[in-house]
Amino acid sequence: MPSTTTTFSSADEFSPLKPILPNLSTSEEMSLLMARIAELNRANTVEPSVACSTDLLGQDKNAVEERLLQLQNDQKRLLEKISELEKQQKEQTKATADQSDQFSKILQKISELEKQQKKQNENTTKATADQSDQLSKILEKISEMEKQQKQQHEEMMTKGCHSVFAKHSISWNNDYPHIFYFEISIKKMISAIDFGFAVREQTKLDGLIMKGASIYSSSGSFWCNGSSTAGKPYGAGSTVGIGFSFTNRQIIFTKNGVLLDFFTLLDDSSFSTNALFPFVSLCNYGKIEANFGPKFKFDLTTLC
Repeated sequence: MPSTTTTFSSADEFSPLKPILPNLSTSEEMSLLMARIAELNRANTVEPSVACSTDLLGQDKNAVEERLLQLQNDQKRLLEKISELEKQQKEQTKATADQSDQFSKILQKISELEKQQKKQNENTTKATADQSDQLSKILEKISEMEKQQKQQHEEMMTKGCHSVFAKHSISWNNDYPHIFYFEISIKKMISAIDFGFAVREQTKLDGLIMKGASIYSSSGSFWCNGSSTAGKPYGAGSTVGIGFSFTNRQIIFTKNGVLLDFFTLLDDSSFSTNALFPFVSLCNYGKIEANFGPKFKFDLTTLC
């Protein structure tokens, strides 16, 4: 009987395992691996019959067994690769879950911070509004006190207030050139005292002097150029002074030897002359002592 030779013409059927492409995604690589396993399974079902045919036909049995072993090794490597990919996929899934959880916590923290910031802004807005309201009340109170003070001062003009004036207007003093200054010491005060400089048209004996006068009132107000500024009040036991600088037309106010404030006196065109006369006004009963120098409680040399 002639011998029969079996030839395997399909090179791909017994080709070695192709390498897995590293650039494929996990799902794509898994699909390829599953297809390869199916291919190997088909090869396993075919190879025994081939081996039997080869044995019957006298082919080399060792070659077939070697091929089967190779296919089994390939299948084992594929299963290991699948196991490794499944493990990587689980790790990636866990990492994704961890990142999602971390991102959720970050969003929650941002939400809490936004709530805190909103609350702080609300508190700041409320505090600012409260401060603004408080400042408005303070300014309103100051305005009210100024009105009351002015009203009281005007009322005193018609309630037994009388004034005395110097016979001559102020002039340079040889002891202290360029400035005229005098002080009064309060011995007794019942109601109020004003003193300062007045123009000739205002040298009246009854009532308080207001228009065109520079005044230091016992209530603490400094009057100059028709408006008042809060200063320091004085009473019995105090020595207060007022001065006029001929060089810069400044009015100065002092108390107990200390310079309190100064203002620039403006010319008033409504008066025929701006010559200034020293005066003192007393309301009800009072007693003062005037000092026109040369020695004062305030040191005039500090102004030179």
